[in-house]
Amino acid sequence: MKNYKKIITFAVSLAMLGTTSAHASAYDDIIHTHTSDSADGDVNKDGKFNISDVVIFQRWLLSVPDTKLNDWTAADFYNDNILDVFDLCLMKQKLVLSDNEQHLVWSDEFSGESLDDSKWSYELGNWKLDANGNYITNGWGNNEQQFYTDSNAAVKDGILTISARKEHYSDKVQGEYEYTSARLSSQHLFSTCGGRIEVRARCDSGKSLWPAIWMLPEDSAYGGWAASGEIDIMEGWGSTPEKICGTIHFGDVWPNNTYLTNNYEFTDGDSTENWHTYAIEWESDEIRWYVDDTLYSTQTDWYSANRTYPAPFDQNFYLILNLAVGGHFDGVDGIHADPSIFDDGEKQFQIDYVRVYDKGAFTPTEVASLPLEAYIEGADASLVNKDGKTEITVRNAGALEYGVMGLIKGNNVQTGETYTLSFDVSSDAEREMIVTAEDSVYTRFLDEKLKITPEKTHYSFDVTFTENMTGNLADLKFQLGNIGDASSLPEHTVTLSDISWEKK
Repeated sequence: MKNYKKIITFAVSLAMLGTTSAHASAYDDIIHTHTSDSADGDVNKDGKFNISDVVIFQRWLLSVPDTKLNDWTAADFYNDNILDVFDLCLMKQKLVLSDNEQHLVWSDEFSGESLDDSKWSYELGNWKLDANGNYITNGWGNNEQQFYTDSNAAVKDGILTISARKEHYSDKVQGEYEYTSARLSSQHLFSTCGGRIEVRARCDSGKSLWPAIWMLPEDSAYGGWAASGEIDIMEGWGSTPEKICGTIHFGDVWPNNTYLTNNYEFTDGDSTENWHTYAIEWESDEIRWYVDDTLYSTQTDWYSANRTYPAPFDQNFYLILNLAVGGHFDGVDGIHADPSIFDDGEKQFQIDYVRVYDKGAFTPTEVASLPLEAYIEGADASLVNKDGKTEITVRNAGALEYGVMGLIKGNNVQTGETYTLSFDVSSDAEREMIVTAEDSVYTRFLDEKLKITPEKTHYSFDVTFTENMTGNLADLKFQLGNIGDASSLPEHTVTLSDISWEKK
């Protein structure tokens, strides 16, 4: 390939004229018959084409030191194996056109007479549960006071209405509640990695109401909340309807997580009681928040512990719509609701539409190794997930075989199907490890005892779930408690890498 770095003055000047399509179209009239269909402009190979690629290519043409193209063919718009100012002009033309293009990829206009169960499902109750349906905490982790039902949402005249009500609700497992509401989720039905997510909505006001439009990861690729992230498109305080906020949660597993947030304040007596369009534009390295197309917040600085940026916001996220009552966000005392706001009847969170566009969308980062969750009982150990591996440090193995475990909980499986668990493992002290695949009542469909050494060893096991399985969720367990002579070992670290679980 010729490298045309000595560009004549007029050509450089022409390249600096800007990104208007008028400048580029003059060249397009001359060379459009030669334009390459394969030149996508993504010269830095980050999975998307944007202004960063144009800047890098322009700097490369000007011989700016330490500037390189990760994929030079992505800039060869003229399709002649030569990179020059003509390619740059066509790249700028493509940028102008692509910046103005967006395509609707998913939406719900709520035009039917009932909720579309191909797009939404109900999340029920008041308890936050793990993937196996086991109780973690009540109040959804936020001291919320409502019980979510499948009777508090309705679709009529093109509007979804989520209703919060003051009414007694009794559940034989979860107890007694004085408020009901609804929470809708697109999990396992629709998720997106990047793009423009836009929701037109309004909500009644009143102390202790908490309307929210938000997103959680389809798969917790980097570990439990909030290591795998949360995106809040809009959250409102019922007590102060003149403002809303947009937030991201990230960092590490609770309580070592953090967040970034900004408020939007309405003017001239406006509030969340009126109809407004709430949106985010999410790219791989930037998330922007809008109210009625007014930009009010931009975030670029996030992380997931021991992971490579832009984790965790480089995976598929699904949508949630809900109206909470009470809790830490706007509860009277950080817990209870204000019953007087219901004196005139139910309170409504109404949604006109939800639309998702592909503008800014990008391919999720491939996760090289599934993350593990720590379980420690009667032992002294710690677990750290990193890119491509998990390190479990055992200081005292305790008395139980399962006293130290790395877990992958709640894998959806089907009776009669076969799945493959594979991983690499090493330990800086020779010891034994038990690997199991179990259902919710601890029936084992895989039970292997392995000797692990400082030499990394690869293992692969096929697991078939038979008819005696209870439920359709399976836990994978890497047990590193008191197995063999582990209780006599000094502090040591077991490294698991390239962990995968796939249907065969």
